[in-house]
Amino acid sequence: MASRDTHFSSKFKAFRQKNLRILQKQAEPLFRSTLAGGIGNIFAALLALIVLKSSEQDAPVEYLVSLIIITSLARILLSQKYLQHKRHLIQYLRGHALLTFIVGCFWAGIAYCQIYTDNETLRTLVFLLNFGLIAASIATLSTWMPAYLLFMLPQSLAIIYVFSVVQNEYNIQMIVGYFLFAVVMVLTSYRFNRNYKNEIELTLFNEQLINDLNSEISIREKVQLELEQSKQGLEKKIEERTKDLVDMNLHLSSVIDKKERAERDLQYIAYHDELTGLPNKNLLLDRIEQSIKNTSRTNCKLAILFLDLDRFKTINDSLGHTIGDKLLKEVATRLLSTLRKQDTVSRNGGDEFVIVLEQVRDSDEAVKVARKIIDSLTTAFDIMSHRIHIGASIGISIYPNDGDTALILLRNADTAMYRAKKTGGNQFQFYDESMSNQLRDRLELEGELHNALLNNEFYMVYQPQISSSTGVTLGFESLIRWNNRKYGEISPARFVPLLEETGLIYAVGDWIVSEVARFARNYMDRQITFAINLSALQCNEMAFVEHVKNEIAKTGIRASQLEFEITESLLINDFETTREFLTQLHALGCSIALDDFGTGYTAMNYLTRLPIDTIKVDKSLVRGINTNNDLKSIVQAIVKMSASLGMTNVFEGVETVEELGEIRRLDGEIIQGFLFSKPMAAGEVDTWLNQEHSRHVPTLFSVRPN
Repeated sequence: MASRDTHFSSKFKAFRQKNLRILQKQAEPLFRSTLAGGIGNIFAALLALIVLKSSEQDAPVEYLVSLIIITSLARILLSQKYLQHKRHLIQYLRGHALLTFIVGCFWAGIAYCQIYTDNETLRTLVFLLNFGLIAASIATLSTWMPAYLLFMLPQSLAIIYVFSVVQNEYNIQMIVGYFLFAVVMVLTSYRFNRNYKNEIELTLFNEQLINDLNSEISIREKVQLELEQSKQGLEKKIEERTKDLVDMNLHLSSVIDKKERAERDLQYIAYHDELTGLPNKNLLLDRIEQSIKNTSRTNCKLAILFLDLDRFKTINDSLGHTIGDKLLKEVATRLLSTLRKQDTVSRNGGDEFVIVLEQVRDSDEAVKVARKIIDSLTTAFDIMSHRIHIGASIGISIYPNDGDTALILLRNADTAMYRAKKTGGNQFQFYDESMSNQLRDRLELEGELHNALLNNEFYMVYQPQISSSTGVTLGFESLIRWNNRKYGEISPARFVPLLEETGLIYAVGDWIVSEVARFARNYMDRQITFAINLSALQCNEMAFVEHVKNEIAKTGIRASQLEFEITESLLINDFETTREFLTQLHALGCSIALDDFGTGYTAMNYLTRLPIDTIKVDKSLVRGINTNNDLKSIVQAIVKMSASLGMTNVFEGVETVEELGEIRRLDGEIIQGFLFSKPMAAGEVDTWLNQEHSRHVPTLFSVRPN
């Protein structure tokens, strides 16, 4: 189906291009002949003025003649301008047609004035001028038929009207005669136009035929050349292969040596890192298992040091992979020079290294080695004129205390390394069981979450949404926070996923609606909207709509004071259920916002099938928009789309004045971000609104877009 649509689209595009070329060919002689036609009209107008100078039509004729001259000159100037630039054909054709029609109407006016004269001779002379202009314009206007019709039809209608009104015994005959004349002129013009158009089409067809023939000749020549080259290449390969076979027969022992060398190289590559030459993970696991066996026969221990370079990604991204690779090689060299010969240094991948310390008497030896490594790596690296400073986070596991297999020791050392990096980096950390007890901590947090609602530990904060044109606060996004009496403030990124996993999101979601509705009641005299984020689970629960309806009735607020935000992922999970849910919410009078727009895979037809009132542009499309032309183009398209669909647009994450200026230039409507305010407590909202005209916001809004 897609292929057929593409084929149809290609054919339609080719058809439009062909018609445009024909129109260009028709328009050029039309514009070129405008100079002669315009001069003819001017001379004819002056002749009409001379003939009718002393008649009772003197005043109106002088006015009409002046207008004919002015319009003819305008038409000449327009045509010359097109011939000079040859751009915007359609606009110039429309302008030419309009001016031609106006000239025709002015000539029709002169013909119409003959109603008021009794002088048959003057009337006949004027009509002869009209007839002559109508006939002569076939040569100048018929290359584009609409131009000719716009010129002759007003005159024809005026002449027929005059014939029908003027008292004359030959009225009918004159009307019929002129009608036949007009028909002959139109047919002649049509035939002229048709012949000219056929000539253009024939010319274009011949040009296309010649191009196709040239293309086919080029293809044939190319194929012939490729065949010749293939033949020569095949002959050369046969010759080379024959020579190789002879050489192999003569130097069989040499070939066997090469094969053995290649096998050794493959064996080396299979167990060593290609960049640094250090053992890779395959060889590392084997070395650790061998070391475990050796250590088991003595009273010594085995230490695994899992090392990750600090800030390496920043260096790699900013200075390039070439410098990053050279830095990894230098790190490998320093590690080898720092350690004993019997110790193993391995590259685990990326910027991770593993050191295996054998025959370690106690953990103090591992500490000394870890400190030596950190000191060695904190010394600056000079690479390609760049002085680079890095650090290292090291996790240490000890055999047999922290594991009895290679994989367990590596995993525990890796866990310890992440703890070292999380606490600031450039330090070492021994593994302990508490690191593996993070799951237990998560379960404890989940237990606290079950009692959080009962203990009134949740509270709401509100982040302002501001008009980009006036700086007036139009709404707030309502955000949940958790102040646990045991753990203190807990990030929404930690507890919101737990709410969904445990099913507590339904009860907490109802609480949020009740809390926001109660708070919104304080601002019923203002046109302020309070936005509430919805979980995917809530959108499958139709009872939620009933709860919203009851809270609106209970608090007495306007339904329009509440807005519900959904994410793009909801649209593809269960579209029909989501549509029914949103339709019911919207029917209450609440507005619907599509949050994080631009980060998902929303099909555009979903937007037209859902009751969405607002599009919230994700902060990833706002960050650096003032310097990124691609982001500007994407955001401009979103703004135009939202305007055409009658939707409001909100820009999230605005943090700089430059971003604000660019968003205003792109006609962004509402802005939200740290540039204006972080989320504020409920008690601070009144202060924010009351100080709206005295804080720094007007200064920001005095910035005009470029």
